[in-house]
Amino acid sequence: GSQVLLGCSAEGRPPPLLTWFRGPQVLREEPGAEALPLHLAQVSPQDSGTYTCVAENRHGRHNRSLELHVAYAPRPPVLNGTLWVLAGEQ
Repeated sequence: GSQVLLGCSAEGRPPPLLTWFRGPQVLREEPGAEALPLHLAQVSPQDSGTYTCVAENRHGRHNRSLELHVAYAPRPPVLNGTLWVLAGEQ
């Protein structure tokens, strides 16, 4: 449920195209920008994965990847009659 802000910046001549990927999927891109933040609001375990920022111009391509792991904090047990269960579990 927290937010995550991933940063990416690059300089070049000509200014590079910056692109954020999650696996093969393009999440955001901006030509000629020096920085391209990626804001993930209310992350969940489904947002876990490899995120890659690519800077590319006619002279070449450079990238950096990071692995994001999202886990929920332990939930306190909830008493249901005489049976203890974890909140959110069946």
